[in-house]
Amino acid sequence: MWSSEASMEQLMEKMDVAKDPSVKMKGEDLAHAYDAVRVANKFLESQLRNQCSQWEKELETLRSQLAQAVSVSSSAAQRQDVQELLEARERECVRLRRELKELRNTVSLRRLLTQVFPSALATETSSPAQSKPAAVTGLLECRKRDETKLIKNLVTDIRVDSALSLAPGLPASVLFLCVRQADCSGDQARARSLCSAAVTAMKAALKKHVSDIDMAALWLKNICLFHDLLTQHSPKQTLDSDTLVPLSADMNDLIRTLSDLSIQAYQQLLSITETRLQNIIVPALLESETIQGLSGSAVKLAVSRKRAGSDPRTVGGEAPTMASVLRELGALHTALTQQALPKTLMEQAFHQLTYLICASAFNSLLLRKDMCSWSRGLQIRYNVSVLEEWLRGRGLQAGGAVATLEPLIQAVQLLQVGKKTEADAQGIVRTCSALSSQQIVKILTLYTPHSDLDERVTLNFIRSVQGLLKGRSNSQPSQLLMDVRRVFPVIFLYSPPPVLSAEQLVIPDSLKISFLRKA
Repeated sequence: MWSSEASMEQLMEKMDVAKDPSVKMKGEDLAHAYDAVRVANKFLESQLRNQCSQWEKELETLRSQLAQAVSVSSSAAQRQDVQELLEARERECVRLRRELKELRNTVSLRRLLTQVFPSALATETSSPAQSKPAAVTGLLECRKRDETKLIKNLVTDIRVDSALSLAPGLPASVLFLCVRQADCSGDQARARSLCSAAVTAMKAALKKHVSDIDMAALWLKNICLFHDLLTQHSPKQTLDSDTLVPLSADMNDLIRTLSDLSIQAYQQLLSITETRLQNIIVPALLESETIQGLSGSAVKLAVSRKRAGSDPRTVGGEAPTMASVLRELGALHTALTQQALPKTLMEQAFHQLTYLICASAFNSLLLRKDMCSWSRGLQIRYNVSVLEEWLRGRGLQAGGAVATLEPLIQAVQLLQVGKKTEADAQGIVRTCSALSSQQIVKILTLYTPHSDLDERVTLNFIRSVQGLLKGRSNSQPSQLLMDVRRVFPVIFLYSPPPVLSAEQLVIPDSLKISFLRKA
């Protein structure tokens, strides 16, 4: 503890408190009191930091114990005890951090001054008054009796045209500000209740619009934003923040529910587009005559299409083309863009869809001999290039959407290369790296001459290719067909939203939520 005989200069040097040349004071006592306040401040800050550091070390030890209990012990009771102790220590760390941030605004500083520096008390009236902590502002207050009306007007009963005209994430922003106000007013139970009702309503709204791509994208945006806002104001995220005050109510279970709901919304969004694409992929990529007259008679394709059982027609009677595929992909891209969803999420969505397109077209190619010719290979390659250009034009190639098309691209290239000499065989083995040995041999076997000038692939050439393939380090699976139902896991990257305030929001009168009051 400090000695009352120690000089103020020594104490300031010990606590690493420099003289403040910008402050001009009159009177030796006043200057002494000012320096005493700064030294005491620094001392309290040091004490709290040391205590906080000690708690954090204990937290690391408890986390290790928890991990060990999960991996070694099967006792649920032991895991529960360690988990409860860990949560208690984390809450204590949050409390210490909060005290540290409010250090200069607490009454304990004055108490310390009266104990350590009695002379400072006499001059306290000469120093500027300590400011009180600033209350959280920019919130929205919703009275208890209006909560049901708020959820109904903003989520469950909102009209489609009204919802799509809103700024991206507006419902989630309004709901969060109302939850935040209830929490700051000290009514944690009401804050949790309102938050839980909002989550339930979003889930119901998502289910209500099961086939509407625009509304699915809208609720995906609001679910993600609501999740990120709650996460941003959770005690763990605000530990190192000097500006954000954490929520007092425990929202961890609701944050986890929102995380699951965001995955559900994402999958629903893709399912809508996949359903629309399902019956037009093969006709558009493999059968459409984008390069007119290249494949000869159109009657031959029409017959093979009926035999294969795929003859989807639009209302106007026209067969699907690449324009049909791009129209469906464009509808998804527009919906995601209008809701300002992250680019990384868009890349993952189109990676999944281009895999479906590639797998569907590739499998059909391996099952239809009439598709395995030089001319069809050229036509299919052109159609795929149209899709590649569309993806690159929207900057979606970074997520793997273009690379996913590689098996189909190599398959049609195999239809176009020479298939006679040993050098041809070596070139095929070298360039068809995305195809398995079975797939390469199958395409060569199905190859059909385009004209009298073309020849069938000889059995000797196929055996030569098989011999070379045996020495290839093939990382591709051995199955013949691609798994059309393969689903890539989606990753939602947490990105702290900008600080939210009611003054930033433009709430249209059509929502009929004027009963909300700014707080």
